[in-house]
Amino acid sequence: MPAGLDAAIWRMVSLVIRRILVGLTAIAVSLGWLQLAPAFGFPVTAPAAMFDRLLGAHREAGLAGWALLVIGELALTTGYFLIVEGRTHGAVAPFAYAVGAWLVTGAVLMPLIGLLQGTPPVSDPLAMHANFFMLNLGPGAAAEALIGWLLFGAVLAGGRNLQVNPKVFGVAAGAAALAAAIALTVPVLVARADSNTVVEGRVPSLPTGPAFISVLELPQPPGAVLAPHPPHIGGFVLDVSGTATMAVKGTGVIDVGPGDAVFLVVNVVHDHENRAAVPLAIGLALVLLGLTVWLVASRGRRPAVLLTAVLLVGGTVATVDPLMNHWYFIGVRPAATHGAGMPVPAAHRTFESQDLSGLGGSPYLERLTHRTLGSDESVQFNGPAAIVVLDGKASVTAAGRTTDLSAESGVTVAAGDQASVRAGSGSARVLVFELVRGG
Repeated sequence: MPAGLDAAIWRMVSLVIRRILVGLTAIAVSLGWLQLAPAFGFPVTAPAAMFDRLLGAHREAGLAGWALLVIGELALTTGYFLIVEGRTHGAVAPFAYAVGAWLVTGAVLMPLIGLLQGTPPVSDPLAMHANFFMLNLGPGAAAEALIGWLLFGAVLAGGRNLQVNPKVFGVAAGAAALAAAIALTVPVLVARADSNTVVEGRVPSLPTGPAFISVLELPQPPGAVLAPHPPHIGGFVLDVSGTATMAVKGTGVIDVGPGDAVFLVVNVVHDHENRAAVPLAIGLALVLLGLTVWLVASRGRRPAVLLTAVLLVGGTVATVDPLMNHWYFIGVRPAATHGAGMPVPAAHRTFESQDLSGLGGSPYLERLTHRTLGSDESVQFNGPAAIVVLDGKASVTAAGRTTDLSAESGVTVAAGDQASVRAGSGSARVLVFELVRGG
């Protein structure tokens, strides 16, 4: 093969590798900023969860929304490399493209998604309702998005003249993948810590008609606040990772750490916040901002490749957001509220029991047990109750029937029945909600 052809192939390969590295870094940094922005007082915009609503009015946050969001980001990034980069010089064009993307997504794409979503459930968080520049969340949403797009443009500008060889690209991509895996695993490892928590609380009465036991998981990014909301049912707040902070009227501020739980009485005014992780989130965001400015100032010189690799890792960690807290709210709700909208964008229904009848008309003791069972260890509980496996595998035997459960699945135990819960070959973390009449 002629030497000139070798050089041409190498330049083409180098160009492709550089564009992939720079493009992925620009996406990671911009999405990471959106995850960290609430720590600075910006609203929670939750674009991935919003895309989930595009697929169905009652869909919960999941991987599909993230897939649509990343595909859209990849399309915009590809458009820059194919249309803009080869026809322009200097740093102005990447920033102009980024501002143009901000205008198009905010003024055209968001209203179009809002039309496709249709009329959203009233109980949905505003972050799920796409509209013009997301101004339903206030002007901070547009400013937050603009900063994210400027970071996107800055990475594209700083990466214009990089010289990237395949080995460096492989190391950077591998480090980012490892960082993502660690960031995803950290909350799980914290949640798997041995626990044996039992908390009780009394309610004056339960719904008079059919009712069910609801187990909701409600994660929040650092700085996010579920503002003081209308009084609702009594129930338990159980934290599994991070710190769940609540300002409770008449009590003050309560911090609930991993494995701990508190009971909230009926109709008490309170909020839910992720305060504890704010300093770390601000620190990570400032590191990303500082490295991005340094990348632009380097103009493709020697430190630029290392800066890009570090930004890819940092942006990936911020996008996964291991600083989110994860907590559950467990209580008894009227049957008519089955499938109701979630109060925070990333929430989902871990378990909803079968309808229970004849609960109303008298006081009840509600008992929450959060326990890690060792291999083949078993415990017994009395109905009416809900038994949910949060991690691992377990079997539940009640009324002569055995049900095998895996993570985030559960069973309903009828009144008067006794249930035996046994862990599988490994440990299992279980959550049990019992009702004791008159207790």
